[in-house]
Amino acid sequence: MIEKIKDDVAEILEPSTQYLVEKRFAPDWLTLIGFVINIGAAALFGLGYYQWAGITVLLAGIFDLLDGQVARQGKTATRFGALLDSTVDRYSEIVVWFGIAVSYIRADDLWTSSAVFFALAGSLMVSYVRARIEGLGGECRVGFMQRPERVIAIGVGALVGSVGLSIAVWVIAILANFTAMGRMFHFRKQDKP
Repeated sequence: MIEKIKDDVAEILEPSTQYLVEKRFAPDWLTLIGFVINIGAAALFGLGYYQWAGITVLLAGIFDLLDGQVARQGKTATRFGALLDSTVDRYSEIVVWFGIAVSYIRADDLWTSSAVFFALAGSLMVSYVRARIEGLGGECRVGFMQRPERVIAIGVGALVGSVGLSIAVWVIAILANFTAMGRMFHFRKQDKP
């Protein structure tokens, strides 16, 4: 379902992608613009403006999608660009989770601010386990709570408000860690002699 949404959004963004390719806009700049937008989202979360933060996270997600499309269609993809994109994606997530944690700490919500820690850990481990498996020569695209799903969950949850965001945090805290563990066991099956 998420792949379908991603494909639909990519189709909607196709005119923007073509325009950026024609203007020879560097995809690395799109990556960095998305990061700056995520810093804004983190600040909005920290201040308790959940709906605005949700909109901002989803906007940053569009830039995250655009950078790859522009690189592929403009034939400007580089290994450094791929490294920059994945590194900035991790920093973007860390910054957004920091903003969310600040909002729950300010609200004196110990349980949900604790869940933020596990959601952040799971988010990073989903990416790490995939990168490690691929570094070992394996294939790993299994699991539900990958980055696009997390961005949508946070953005939509925040649009609903404090309760929606809390639900998104708990869902990510559980499913992201479940996905990371599931990827390990998936690779174990692949790696049998």
